[in-house]
Amino acid sequence: MGDDLEQAVAAQIAGSIVVRRRRKRSRTTIAAFATAGVIVVGAGAAAAVTLLSPDTVERGMPGSSVIFIDTDPTCTKKSDVEFDCTLAKAPSKEVLSDYKGTKETFNDADDNIAGGCIGQDSAGLHWTCYAGEKAVEMDIIGKDLLGQHTNGPAAG
Repeated sequence: MGDDLEQAVAAQIAGSIVVRRRRKRSRTTIAAFATAGVIVVGAGAAAAVTLLSPDTVERGMPGSSVIFIDTDPTCTKKSDVEFDCTLAKAPSKEVLSDYKGTKETFNDADDNIAGGCIGQDSAGLHWTCYAGEKAVEMDIIGKDLLGQHTNGPAAG
């Protein structure tokens, strides 16, 4: 009888060790998948920024802010996240005496806020636009605004 009891206890201990190992593996596996998911999401966000072309920024300026409507922007790419933009006509929807330092958003092709622009001259004809996190770093938009869907150009 003593041997049976010892064998039962030994079997129970062995089973408990296997269960603990499985739990540990499961937690490790879950952590690995979660980490991989974060990396993939981060890579996707970075890829979205690099896909922006000058044409996307040109269309996204009037698509996001009323001051750019009917201004016919032309942009050139300085880097993956920086664009120089010139307007054919000065902004006319808002009457400001000085557009230098004015900050406005621009949208991507899906009407999501993709970045922002800063006025470079008083007339409002020259703008430097920054995509993604760079627009946040430049204090044009808040981090929570980046990627938000809009329902057309905003005023004010």
